[in-house]
Amino acid sequence: MLSRSSAIQNKGQFLWASVAPDAPSHAALMDSVSADIAIIGGGLAGVSSALHLAQAGADVVLVEADHIGSGAALASAGVVAPQLVRTTPDQVLAKLGREAGEGILKLVAESGDYLFDLLDRLGVECGAEQSGFIAPSTSRHAFRELQDIQQQWLPYRSDLRILDFKETEGLTGCKGYAAALLDTSGGMLDPLACVQGLARQAQLAGARIFEGSKVASIERNGDGWKVLTAQGDIRASKVLLAANGGNGVLHRNLAGTTLPLPVIEVATQPLSAAMRAEILPQRHALTDLEADVFSLRYADGNRLVTAFPSKGHPSDAMIEKRVNDRLKAMLAHYHPVKLDYVWRGLGQVNSDLLPRVVRVDENMLAIQACNGRGLGINTVIGREVALMMSRGGSTRITPQPPRKISGFLIARYLPSLIMSGALMAKQVRQRLGF
Repeated sequence: MLSRSSAIQNKGQFLWASVAPDAPSHAALMDSVSADIAIIGGGLAGVSSALHLAQAGADVVLVEADHIGSGAALASAGVVAPQLVRTTPDQVLAKLGREAGEGILKLVAESGDYLFDLLDRLGVECGAEQSGFIAPSTSRHAFRELQDIQQQWLPYRSDLRILDFKETEGLTGCKGYAAALLDTSGGMLDPLACVQGLARQAQLAGARIFEGSKVASIERNGDGWKVLTAQGDIRASKVLLAANGGNGVLHRNLAGTTLPLPVIEVATQPLSAAMRAEILPQRHALTDLEADVFSLRYADGNRLVTAFPSKGHPSDAMIEKRVNDRLKAMLAHYHPVKLDYVWRGLGQVNSDLLPRVVRVDENMLAIQACNGRGLGINTVIGREVALMMSRGGSTRITPQPPRKISGFLIARYLPSLIMSGALMAKQVRQRLGF
């Protein structure tokens, strides 16, 4: 039985900041510099774009307000999930049309393999495990529904397998799922070490990187742009906005175009060998297909990392109770353990939950929202954006105009309310034995 009075050891401390190897720091921008392309944002989208642009021979300057990887990557669970979010390939084709839709589907399909191959090729050490990604469902018709999705993916990939009830239970240790989709190209990694490692490779390829350089404004400068920070500026022909939720602050055309999704992430104390033998015994990563979104992976040895919807400011004891209650309800062989790390994150989602590159202005693009799938897809989008900006060639993702979300002042609360409400409904059903 856990003590209610015991405080969480590392509340507010990100697991990844504690376990990632020391990374070289980058100086702040203190002067006026020129470049072909200025990138604003040092997360995975910005760093991948800088890497691929520098490798293509472009003169690139990247500025980050805080430290490399200090935003969404640091706050994430580090799950590589090369899948769509709450949509299907056929729905993507119907929405975007054949050419644009197939481009998105091909990017998603290759995103897991591309990321793991890139890390291996560049020798980036970030605990990467391509152990596979499991997406289970509680639907009564889950097996048939997932088979249909697998068939829709066949023109673009053949690495998906459908697990029946017994296989799902055996590979996850979870209760209540009827079937699951197994994506062998997915897995998990340390997201902070990943971004920092790719930033080192971008620098070796010739990119210039500055930290502690918050952008104050972006101004027209002839045919190009001038990016101003507190103590310096960049004169560039083109600009890429890759600041996730910060894009809306950087350019008025992007304000109110994505929705915030606050979550609380936790890491438990290391699990016993007996529990590890039953819970994700082959070290898959898991994110289910339910509205309340249950996710699970191992990290830093044998800790479980999971998340739950962020609502209010619960006490240490309440966080620990909620997490352990949920894990015990979901996992047949789980026994409550203390939490060693608790941190809050803020994701961003597009209204259609699809990856999106936005043409903000002339010679200015933005990578918009990761939809909870950023590790794989943002890496490969960085490659595509580099092709657009350095060579102007055709790519698999078509830039779209900015799209304001109708009723944003109310709509911005919907992702959190949907997840919290779905979790509460599930808990009621579990108590009633449904």
